[in-house]
Amino acid sequence: MTQLARSALCCALVIATLSAAGNAAAARAVAAPAPQALLLPAELSNVCEADPQALQLAMARHWRPSLNALDQWTQLVRSFACDLSGQRDLGWHRVPLRAYESAIRYPLTWVEVETTNGRTRRKTRTYYSAAQLPPKIDFWIGGRIDEIRYDKRLRRIDARFPAAGSRGGSNGAASAAAAAQCAFTTLQFRQQNGLWLLSGVEPNHSPRC
Repeated sequence: MTQLARSALCCALVIATLSAAGNAAAARAVAAPAPQALLLPAELSNVCEADPQALQLAMARHWRPSLNALDQWTQLVRSFACDLSGQRDLGWHRVPLRAYESAIRYPLTWVEVETTNGRTRRKTRTYYSAAQLPPKIDFWIGGRIDEIRYDKRLRRIDARFPAAGSRGGSNGAASAAAAAQCAFTTLQFRQQNGLWLLSGVEPNHSPRC
C-alpha cells in the first residue's frame, strides 16, 4: 500500500469514528428529551385557591399522553402548601418533612445550592429510608406554583414554588426577606403503585435574581 493510500485510509477511519460518535450523541439526545415546562396563568398559580379541576385540565392538555392520577397529585401538593382544609394559602412557611413520611417515595433526593466566595455549588444528598432522614429536616414553601415540568424519561413532575408573590402569613419578616431574595423551592414527584409521592426537594433560599 502506498503512502498516499495509507493516508487516505487513515482519514476515512477518523471520519467514520467521528460520525459514529456524533450519531450516538444524537441518539442519546433523542432518547432523553428535555422536560417540558408549563407556566401557570395567574388564575391557576395559587394552588390553594384555584379550581383544582382547571389546574388538572391544564396539565392534561399540556402533556400527551396526559398524566394519570392528577387529582391525587393536586391533593398532595395542597397538603404541603395550604392549610388543613387545602383551600387557604398560608404564605411562605416552613414545612417539616418528617410530618409527611407516608407521602415520601424513596430514594428521596435533597438538593441544596450553596454559595461560597461568590461561587455556587449544588450538593445532593440521597436518603433511602425514613431511618436515614435527619431528626430535623424541613423546607420553605408557599401556596403559589409558577412552573411545572414533566420529565418523560424519569416520569417525574417538578413543581417550583416561588417566595415572590406569596402572602405574608404568620412568618412576617422571614417571608419578606425570602421574597426579596427571590427564593424558591422545587418539589419533585414520582409515582409508586399508581400514587404520586414526593421524591425530591430542592430548596434554593438565595438564588441570584
